[in-house]
Amino acid sequence: MFEAMASTIIRATMPSSGFSRSDSETGTPRATAGAVMDVFNKKKPEAAKGKNVKQPNRTAKTNVATEGSTRSKRGKKKKDKGGDTTIAQAAPAAQMHPAVQKWVERALTMGVPALRDEYRGLAKYTMEGMTMEAFQANQPQNRNRYQDVPCQDAKRVALKSPPAACDYVHANYVGTPMSDKRFICTQGPLDNTIDEFWWLVWQEKAEQIVMLCNVIETGKFKCAQYWPLEVGEKRQVGGTQMTIEKIDCKPMEREPTIMITNLKVTVGSETRTIRQLQWLDWPDRGVPPCRLTSMELLSSIRGSKAPIVVHCSAGIGRTGTIVAIEYILEKISAGSDCMAMGELMKELRNQRAYSIQNDLQYLYIHRVMLCYFLEKYKDKYAALLTEENTAKYKKFVEEYNAAVGQ
Repeated sequence: MFEAMASTIIRATMPSSGFSRSDSETGTPRATAGAVMDVFNKKKPEAAKGKNVKQPNRTAKTNVATEGSTRSKRGKKKKDKGGDTTIAQAAPAAQMHPAVQKWVERALTMGVPALRDEYRGLAKYTMEGMTMEAFQANQPQNRNRYQDVPCQDAKRVALKSPPAACDYVHANYVGTPMSDKRFICTQGPLDNTIDEFWWLVWQEKAEQIVMLCNVIETGKFKCAQYWPLEVGEKRQVGGTQMTIEKIDCKPMEREPTIMITNLKVTVGSETRTIRQLQWLDWPDRGVPPCRLTSMELLSSIRGSKAPIVVHCSAGIGRTGTIVAIEYILEKISAGSDCMAMGELMKELRNQRAYSIQNDLQYLYIHRVMLCYFLEKYKDKYAALLTEENTAKYKKFVEEYNAAVGQ
């Protein structure tokens, strides 16, 4: 995500999370998309352009056509212990963004143990006075994937005059500095809630669906197969009121662990194209390799005008982690102080209960951000890499890898 921000500042697991789950997951308009780094670099976008780099295909699916992201490719490839990263060439006269400096120095100074403690101190946090009447009322109808993952009434997305069975769907609006309804965080649909899920997408005029899980993980169903499997296949939703047709499915060119599926959705005489981006290798209860995949994903969806629908299985762990990264980037890009990470986590949980489900996901957020600034844009933020900070970063990476088992 930050790569697009880097080019156009948004104008815009295993310790417990503090609550039990028997089957949990620990798991602007289009014209302004991709504008974050222009603000950071204080230069025209053209000055940041470098050589095009083709990223290696890390999946076994190598015989499929690819779809590229909308951003220009830049920089040269570098490998380190944390994974493949890209380092952009910064303008010689560029000045360090002060919000970035504060954020990076705080993370390095705290280090992995202190950040884990910070998360654990907030693991049980919920919004004061939180109610979940709709969640409880729909429990007997089995419309909630997990009984211990509540959908709070505050900012709940209610279906209006739906052709679906009811107005309830396990989903909340989550705002960022860019928009009060930037995201809709929701659980992975159940077989009996697929209708409600699609009416949610249609009602909110969503253009993008981000799926951060697989249908089956570790031998368990984590999400219903809510879209057609084969290209050209059509699926009826809500009886015959909505038709969903699979147009194509291709891995993202720059990050082939993300599959991009285009779907044609028709209701009456109106047809829309909705894009689903599925992250294939983010493990349940864990964190993915630090390859800046999250930045690629977020950059690809940033141009959406409507709320972006994001789900994993429960819709709080992997989902909350991705939304948190975008939230941080938007705050920094706006020049706002983003030092109080604990307060940011509370803000997310005030909108979607239990967002960021465990301390390893909290660490992953910091690891990705540090990799982005100190490796991808190393030249830009070279002043941060003092001898002391370099040693701190090396230690951070080592302790992070040990904590997450990478």
